[in-house]
Amino acid sequence: MADPHQDSGASRLATRRYAPQPVRSFAARVATSALLCAACLAAGAAAMTWHAQRNAVDAAPCPPPPSDELVQAELARTELALAQQEAARAALQKTATASAAEVSRLETELRFLRGQRAKKP
Repeated sequence: MADPHQDSGASRLATRRYAPQPVRSFAARVATSALLCAACLAAGAAAMTWHAQRNAVDAAPCPPPPSDELVQAELARTELALAQQEAARAALQKTATASAAEVSRLETELRFLRGQRAKKP
């Protein structure tokens, strides 16, 4: 018996190759892309104009550079402060070294005295 569904239109649709077709024409796609590019260009130009106007209003003139005498006085003050800090650090280091030596001497003396106490009956 012959299959009645073999010659139907459904089998031809199922075996035929499918190729998607564009919904819009090529000219419409190109026009849409061009319109989108123009809109982005206009938005960028508007943003640049707004930014330039905003910076032109807010820009203040630069202060004049300080005089050489003022710079030299500040340099001398800073050098003096640095020398004072170096001297303070050196004195502190000397004190710390002396304290460490004293602690070491006292620990040695303490160990000796504890040893002497343990030897007595």
